[in-house]
Amino acid sequence: MKVFGWIAPVQVMPVELQVKSCLWLAAGMALSAALCWLVLDLLALPQFTEHSAIIALLTIFWLITLFALSILFKRMQALHAIGALLLLSISGGLLAASLFPLQFCLVLYGIACGMFALGALLAHFFGDRLRNGRFYWLLAAAGGALAVAVNLALAGDAAQWCASLFLVALFSLLSARKSPELLDSARGLYRQQFVTVQHCATRGALSIWLGAATAFLDVMQMLVWLVTSGSSSSSR
Repeated sequence: MKVFGWIAPVQVMPVELQVKSCLWLAAGMALSAALCWLVLDLLALPQFTEHSAIIALLTIFWLITLFALSILFKRMQALHAIGALLLLSISGGLLAASLFPLQFCLVLYGIACGMFALGALLAHFFGDRLRNGRFYWLLAAAGGALAVAVNLALAGDAAQWCASLFLVALFSLLSARKSPELLDSARGLYRQQFVTVQHCATRGALSIWLGAATAFLDVMQMLVWLVTSGSSSSSR
């Protein structure tokens, strides 16, 4: 006989985790886009784009936030993960507003938000039939189609096209890569303590966001290395 079996938590469901993780990511992207619009359009604060000191401070704040959340991730509960998502959305939105024009920020965050919102719908209605990674192929296809449609409608330049397609590929690949880890951690949490699916979903969304930010930094470091090595070799 199973002791206390009547109070055992419900078995974790991959579909429900996918839906709620996508919704949290979409909400975070929407918050970042709203901050960019608030700073660059509604309040029209010129210091965000004209003063290099503010840009440097926002960059340092974003890097410290990323480093601290990566260290504290394993100890986070649901409310901590929600707060971390808000902090990442706010710091990322403010940093983007200081570096890029408004349309560029809104297009990128809007495409990412739309991709995860469509992913939540796909997981909700067809999640049981989308196994063996097919959900993430559809997520990437939906994000790519959305990026093409938005850039065609707005006549985006080459930088906007490349950035939006890169963002779709980055988040799609990371979502697929983090999926087994998310399910394993959710099962482990259920075995150790009584937690909700919402708890696991917020941690999963935060894990994807942290992974995307870390991968972005790695790409930037690689580009800087390529540029510096190319310039040094040409000067010889």
